[in-house]
Amino acid sequence: MTETTQDYLEGGNDDGEGRIDGIGGMNFDVEAEYKPEPLIPNGTYRGNVTAVDFFADKACIAWKVVLQDNGGYASDGETPLDGMVVVFRNWLPREGDENEYSKNGRTTKRQSKINMLKKFSAGMDINMGTPQKIGEALQYGSWVGLEVKVDVQITEYKGETRNEVNKMSAA
Repeated sequence: MTETTQDYLEGGNDDGEGRIDGIGGMNFDVEAEYKPEPLIPNGTYRGNVTAVDFFADKACIAWKVVLQDNGGYASDGETPLDGMVVVFRNWLPREGDENEYSKNGRTTKRQSKINMLKKFSAGMDINMGTPQKIGEALQYGSWVGLEVKVDVQITEYKGETRNEVNKMSAA
């Protein structure tokens, strides 16, 4: 064992290079304790919007929804569905989207995003007609507290199984 490793295990001092005091006093075993994250079964669930955030770098709005009044359990058979959190995203048009076609090749990315926003806002009975309307609703928290229905699916992405919200509408 090197001096550095021995220092870590015995709780050596931080030398300013990122060493952590007392790591040897910690107690965990990753292999023995690992449990995959419980997944929400495919279906439509009721929930409440608890936060709505705008991410400029991704040009998206993220809706945080806490499931409520559904009963049942996640894939592990232990975790109640009620209280679990899912996120739905709206993708906003950004510069250059008018020059690229969507995956299906029928419309531009811009037109596709505009169409999705129109359908989403109609299903939610909210106004997302302009960036100003969206900004105002975000600023005042107008969408927090809305009761919604979310269509949750189990998907695989880069070898990881996860939940994805495909659709969200007013409850």
